[in-house]
Amino acid sequence: MYMRLNTLNYGFRYNAPKFANIETSIGINGMLQNNKNKDATDFPIPDYNLYDGGIYLYGKWKKDRWSVSGGIRYDLRHVHWNDFYVCTNPITGFEQLSNADDPNADLQFEAFKKTYHGVSGSIGATFQAHKNISLKANIGRAYRAPNITEIGSNGLDPGAHIIYLGNRTFAPEFSLQEDFGIRLKFDNLSGEISIFNNNIQNFIFMSALADNHENPILDAQGNRTYQYQQSKAQLNGGEFWLAVHPKALKGFRWNNSSSLVYGFNRKKDLKGKETAGEYLPLIPPLIFNSSLSQRFEPKSHWLTTMIPKFEMEYSAAQNKYLAVGGTETATPAYTLFNIGFTAEITYADNEYIQLLFQANNLLNQVYQSHLSRLKYFEYYEHSPSRRYGIYNMGRNFVVKVIVPF
Repeated sequence: MYMRLNTLNYGFRYNAPKFANIETSIGINGMLQNNKNKDATDFPIPDYNLYDGGIYLYGKWKKDRWSVSGGIRYDLRHVHWNDFYVCTNPITGFEQLSNADDPNADLQFEAFKKTYHGVSGSIGATFQAHKNISLKANIGRAYRAPNITEIGSNGLDPGAHIIYLGNRTFAPEFSLQEDFGIRLKFDNLSGEISIFNNNIQNFIFMSALADNHENPILDAQGNRTYQYQQSKAQLNGGEFWLAVHPKALKGFRWNNSSSLVYGFNRKKDLKGKETAGEYLPLIPPLIFNSSLSQRFEPKSHWLTTMIPKFEMEYSAAQNKYLAVGGTETATPAYTLFNIGFTAEITYADNEYIQLLFQANNLLNQVYQSHLSRLKYFEYYEHSPSRRYGIYNMGRNFVVKVIVPF
């Protein structure tokens, strides 16, 4: 692939004077894009022009123990491209750019022009129930226009060994999300727990194409083909975070965090089919992270701070996956252990160097992340490593030096 993508982001915001405990702002922002394919051999997306723009109004009211904020936004996206032709180079056998006058040219991307638009908005509130406890709740309607890959792709991505097929009939995504959370902040510990539910109209996702025997469709080089799909969907789950930092143990900190997400395709004919279509792809499993650190401040003129750290990362098995056409496979659970050390060394008045050392995956655990595209990269049946796909990194070391200037 060889593309030249020019992107210009713009934005303007006016913050109005505060009035009656109300802060307001109004603004516009957006993006302009132009993509041009150059002298390449693969052309997964066409040359295109994209114009994005949105206008919004945001307000916040705060009084006593209450804080309420909300906003409304209107977005518009215009996308267009002209007929895009390719042909086969008779010498190399690879594809190359062509035009309509070439009798051997193939029309890979038919001309396209469409404008998407939508209204989104949200309102949320935070209540300080106690000086150490706050409650928050939000409800919002979101909007997202399809991107170029989702509507225009029609070719091989050689970096992923996947042929992507877009769908130019897609409508924008709209969602309605509700979330609720509790935050704690005490001298010896801090924490937060939040839950959410999100119902999405026209949710866009990928699914592998298969033959009549449910075997993945492969080209001559073994590349799989993925087609973008659109459906009703539901995402729900929650996050948990807890930090223990006892005042009696100065510099000690124990951080814990966890997250869990469920994703479902809400087409009526898929209800109860689980891996045969009910589960959405690329949904992370239950994840739990824990770290212990101790900050030391030696009485030294050159060594001001030392922070040793121990980390554990646990990822549960993901058995709720999209198996249709071999889109995904189950992923086993794994646990990783890491250690780190940070030091600040003073070499002049108010001048210091920060040294960081990190050793990751100490036990050299063999594992694959469920969200890794490399999990399906090796497309041949018998892998020399006797494992399917490319695995994540084994034991590795990182050394970093930060010098402020």
